[in-house]
Amino acid sequence: MWAFKSLVPFHSSITERVRNTNFSANHTSVIWRVYDKRFRDYLESWGLSNGCKSELIKPPSCSFSKVDYFRGLIDGDGSLGLTSKGFPFLSLVTSSSHIVVEYRELISQITGKVKTSKRNTRDSIYNIVVYKEDAQLLAKHLYYDGCLALTRKLIKANEVLSWSRPPNMKCIKNRKSWTPEEDEYITNHSVECSMKVLGRSRNSIEIRLWRLNKQSKQSVTN
Repeated sequence: MWAFKSLVPFHSSITERVRNTNFSANHTSVIWRVYDKRFRDYLESWGLSNGCKSELIKPPSCSFSKVDYFRGLIDGDGSLGLTSKGFPFLSLVTSSSHIVVEYRELISQITGKVKTSKRNTRDSIYNIVVYKEDAQLLAKHLYYDGCLALTRKLIKANEVLSWSRPPNMKCIKNRKSWTPEEDEYITNHSVECSMKVLGRSRNSIEIRLWRLNKQSKQSVTN
């Protein structure tokens, strides 16, 4: 926080607040306040709207660094580290469709994989998660040496980057995404025929059919 204060060429203040929360007792939160209207005007000119921003927020309209921007979002609304099974993960939670589009593009640029996502049914938010080597690639780009980030997130990023895949853990590379044409084909042909024509395994086709059937039932329910 003090680093941010030193970078912004406007008068600002930093205060601390200690209180009990649902997660811990005597939790200390740090608040950075900038009251100069010129600073607010700059933010608005770059695309940051007033009021509640959870669904409206979008990347800046000016030239900006994507890795630094999304590291800031993950610092605040994301999570990274190791799962209960010891696998690296990196996630971003957001209500904004604009952020989802840009973040998926960044994931594709760094990992070479296309990430799909949709709002969950409980609270209508997106939770985009990548695991293992993909999480390591993202963490390496986002939390590079000397970057400005929360200390606790830097510690977690180092945990992610220190992970090594166990020798007995199977690695599936270059997994193909399903196209609408392939979806239509497997729903109108037998599994055996789909295996021969599409060059996919029985397990892959049966799982895809199950997912398509589940999506169809959810659409009817909604």
